[in-house]
Amino acid sequence: MAKRIIIVTGPIGSGKSTAIKHIRKKGFPTLDLDEISNQIINLKESIKFLDTNFPGVIKNKKLDRASLANIVFSDSDKLEKLEEYLHPKILTEFQQKASKIKGTLFVEVSAPKNIHKDFECLVISTPESERIARLIDRGMELNDIKNRIHTQRNEDWWNSLGYVILNTSCTSLEQEIDNFINEKI
Repeated sequence: MAKRIIIVTGPIGSGKSTAIKHIRKKGFPTLDLDEISNQIINLKESIKFLDTNFPGVIKNKKLDRASLANIVFSDSDKLEKLEEYLHPKILTEFQQKASKIKGTLFVEVSAPKNIHKDFECLVISTPESERIARLIDRGMELNDIKNRIHTQRNEDWWNSLGYVILNTSCTSLEQEIDNFINEKI
């Protein structure tokens, strides 16, 4: 297992992926739990689970991600059902991958249900209005954005997780990450 694991997290649109790209450029190994989740959710066993529990999200034997997002981000019980299925599988895969890493590993986590309790966290924080503008620029619909934000914790909770970097620009984000690495690694 990696000697040290640092969770890079924050609310949707805060800049986690940008932070991870910069950290990777600095030579550190990284993992993205969303990528692991996407691999798992497309397995045959997952397609079967989704077809049974989320009618209409499987079309031509493939997952319609937008349909699933509309369901889970507007119904907290459905989101919880999906998380109960996915999270143990994601954790197992994460542990397998982390066991092969030496040194410090940075892990991008968009929904740190409980993993934040086990590892140090680097929180990327951005004002909600900026996050919404970024997500619209990425092509997301405002209603979808608001549904997703509504399912996430409030700013105080995010800020309580660990070291917080305010992301107001790409340059300042990179400088703050460099400061974190120089101080903490």
